[in-house]
Amino acid sequence: MHIELETLPNCVANLRVELPPDRVTQERQSIVKDFQGAARLPGYRAGKAPRGLIETRYKKEILEELQRKLVSSATREAIAEKKLRVLSVGDVREVSLGQDDTLRFTARVITAPEFELPEYKGLAVKVPPAEVGDEDVDRTLNNLRERLADFNDIEGRSLQMDDFSVIDFAARLDGQPVAEAVPEAPKELSGKENFWIKLGPQTLLPGFSEALVGAAAGETRDFSLLVPEDFPIEPLRAKTIEYTVKVRELKTQALPELDDAFAEKVVPGKTLAELRELAKGQLGAERIAQIEDAKRRQILGHLTAAAEFELPVEFVRGETQRIMNDIVKQNQERGVSDEEIRTNEPDIVSNADVAARERLKGAFMLTRIAEKEGIKVTREELEGRLANLAARHGMSRDKVLKNLQDRDALGSLEEEILLGKTLAFLTANASVETVTPQEAEKASEETETHTETPTL
Repeated sequence: MHIELETLPNCVANLRVELPPDRVTQERQSIVKDFQGAARLPGYRAGKAPRGLIETRYKKEILEELQRKLVSSATREAIAEKKLRVLSVGDVREVSLGQDDTLRFTARVITAPEFELPEYKGLAVKVPPAEVGDEDVDRTLNNLRERLADFNDIEGRSLQMDDFSVIDFAARLDGQPVAEAVPEAPKELSGKENFWIKLGPQTLLPGFSEALVGAAAGETRDFSLLVPEDFPIEPLRAKTIEYTVKVRELKTQALPELDDAFAEKVVPGKTLAELRELAKGQLGAERIAQIEDAKRRQILGHLTAAAEFELPVEFVRGETQRIMNDIVKQNQERGVSDEEIRTNEPDIVSNADVAARERLKGAFMLTRIAEKEGIKVTREELEGRLANLAARHGMSRDKVLKNLQDRDALGSLEEEILLGKTLAFLTANASVETVTPQEAEKASEETETHTETPTL
């Protein structure tokens, strides 16, 4: 067998293969024999029809089977001989069978990127302390108190900072409703009816709450606010929004006492001391999960920043589309209109492309590390994941397996397990420094990537 390899950009390669006549003849004889054994022709017992008649009667079918088998097996052999890391085999073209029985064809393959692995053991990561302090527990319990609070009408005075109010308000930009002038503007800025707010410096826009201080129930106020220059929505930056606000109700928050009766409401049968212990345990588990997530994100950030290489265009395109679909779905669930989504389509496509490239890059690097370290997915691990999926979806293990096989997704599940194991290996071998929460957050931002869930 003669093989020529043509390497193309974007992880594409052409394999030009030529099979000698003796191999083609041998395979043809085997296929004809199979047809002869299965043929049911008038006047002949099963398997007894003459070979020449079989070759004439099934000429087209024999040729198709011959090419299918030889192309498939020869492509695999060519990939192995050239030691290619093939992700998928694309189209097979220029298939020709010469009169001398020489078979030639060209197979287009998508290959994994080639790159040098950077140092991946001992990567430096910074995480916040894992300990949960009394102030953390107090904060959690106070949040619970706010959720269980009562709201009473304010009588005999006007609005003050830290009060709650129910308002109707409209917002205009250059005489046009904000929602029409800037469709991507947050709905909370665009106007609402029966809207609950707590007067504070961070409510809606700077100055909004201050403009309502002193208002009475039933009063309407008109005022203008300048949008900060660093506002997330670019078309609104440094623009003046005109507000008309009607104050409907004035409310004050009445927090429940932090005692055993409060604990009984939150978790029946628990005292306040026991509720604090429960909260501390839950916060501890959440803190550990957050720390592990921070480690993984920083490690992926270090890895992807340390190497540059081409990515297969088809994979980038497919991953980009999946991320775009997720972004659109999330926005629809948040109530964003289809018109707003279409308006922001260029940004959605751009962000999805960046995220897709980062995810794929991380996945390829993790796969190469797994290969180098001999990390593999065991049968027990795969069965464990199938059991978890079955429990989560209320299905039998066999049904979950069949669904995955029908969607050709079992390999993706194994890939997900493998990448997770590799990340766990890197985390276990990282150089971890405990720093303040602020320093840990800064470290995560500096290594921020879009490889939250690497997949191939």
